Amino acid sequence: MSEQIFENTDQKETPSYETFEDFLASVDEPVKILYKKHTDGLSSALEKERSGRKDLEKQLKELLPKAEKGSALEQELAEKVRLLEETDKKYAEVERRAKFAEEAGQSNVKCVNIKAAYALATVENLFKEDGSPKWDDLKKIAPELFKIGSTDAGSTGKRALDNDINSALRNAAFGR
Repeated sequence: MSEQIFENTDQKETPSYETFEDFLASVDEPVKILYKKHTDGLSSALEKERSGRKDLEKQLKELLPKAEKGSALEQELAEKVRLLEETDKKYAEVERRAKFAEEAGQSNVKCVNIKAAYALATVENLFKEDGSPKWDDLKKIAPELFKIGSTDAGSTGKRALDNDINSALRNAAFGR
């Protein structure tokens, strides 16, 4: 019975968007204002968390030289500083990965396998000083991770189906 319900419903085509920014540009102004209010609070909380962590790390580094050499307090402070630095590195990596994924979905990049592209960019160190990816270099190394148009794969300009083994076998069989 539930199958009949789904079969009889009118299905409207929903618009598709390349990025969230494209979607946000298409919505009414009250929705944009509501979204901005929501994210401003989150951004503010995130900034407070970051500054609090930096302040704590600074305080620990200032206390470390004041502790007696070899004491349990010195060892504990050194461990806390190390853990904070390690957490900062992990956070920076998460932030870099999120920025990569966000840019990968944009219309000028069109990455079809974000996880593989990120892994390759990490191994090949294809990041600028600010942490943003070097998309042009990544596209040169692995064009198959990107699409040019709706039927193209890679930067060869050929259709994806023209490059597969089945097409090569058919062409050989028919003497093309």
